[in-house]
Amino acid sequence: MKLTAAIIDDEKHAIETLVYDLNENHSDEVEIVFSTTNPVEGAKRIRTEKPDLLFLDVDMPGLSGLELIQLIDDLPTRVVFTTAHLEYAVKAVETIASGYLLKPVQADDLQRIIEKIKVEKASSRAEYSFSGKIPVADADGIELISYEDIIYLKSDSNYCELKLTGNRKKVASKTLKYFGEILPSNQFFRIHKSYLINIHQVKKYLKRDGGELLMSNNDVLPVSRNNRLEILKLIQSYI
Repeated sequence: MKLTAAIIDDEKHAIETLVYDLNENHSDEVEIVFSTTNPVEGAKRIRTEKPDLLFLDVDMPGLSGLELIQLIDDLPTRVVFTTAHLEYAVKAVETIASGYLLKPVQADDLQRIIEKIKVEKASSRAEYSFSGKIPVADADGIELISYEDIIYLKSDSNYCELKLTGNRKKVASKTLKYFGEILPSNQFFRIHKSYLINIHQVKKYLKRDGGELLMSNNDVLPVSRNNRLEILKLIQSYI
């Protein structure tokens, strides 16, 4: 299956060059769903299109690539920064991006990054191969945790805390974005930058403070403004 890709770069010629390279040499691996020179518009389209891969310029007016990536870190899209400046590439490495390409983009570098994204995507699927369960490593081994036992997941930098039924919790050395990619999207939903919830474990939607969820363990979690309408639609679909 092809990777879907988007390109956001304020330099039109940079987009045209990358589009040409991808279409000429990687048309069997990558399908470009959109490209734009406007980073604000691009951030909006990323939310609707949800491409597998985003080629993102770092230095752009109005909204830099480093700022834009913070707006979409709840999405499964993998980001590859494109920049003509090595110092920006170094900053990009410090983010959750999958890598970077220095302009002018070299054919070998582009091939390498596409292969890397394909491997990452395949690895995410392969690591999760137990029907209805998710493997979580601990000091003693690997516990297989049922979907239904997960109430919600809370981000803690590069770690995640899983709140489970039976007043249990586990800490996993994986990011919330990782779990968001491998857990079924029709059951688990990112309600906030820091929370991924199991819709089956929601007791009540609370209108106060702009929107909160009362979970089955009586924890109250905030719902971000961007996700409020989607979570309401999702809850209503279960009625």
